[in-house]
Amino acid sequence: MEQLFVEKNILAASERLGIAQEQLDAAIQAYDASRPDVEAIKGASERLREARLCIEQIQQHIDASAEVVPAKRNCPACGKTIRAQATLCGYCWTKVSPAS
Repeated sequence: MEQLFVEKNILAASERLGIAQEQLDAAIQAYDASRPDVEAIKGASERLREARLCIEQIQQHIDASAEVVPAKRNCPACGKTIRAQATLCGYCWTKVSPAS
């Protein structure tokens, strides 16, 4: 559940950074390059680009390290399909350990 929360927030932050970067890039193109404040905008744009790359690297790390937990599994006693987190088989009533 926590991983889903982190992934959702990383995606939202990445989208916001992308929009901000596009807006800054458009502002840079609209201004005359000889203005002193354009350099500050360019610097901010580069920092946004770096932050976005960091978020993408974090997302890739999360995706690579995520464990896939099956939603279903077979009961060790009767072989019927049960929920992965079940502690009791609904078919043969055998106590089972939840899948981890």
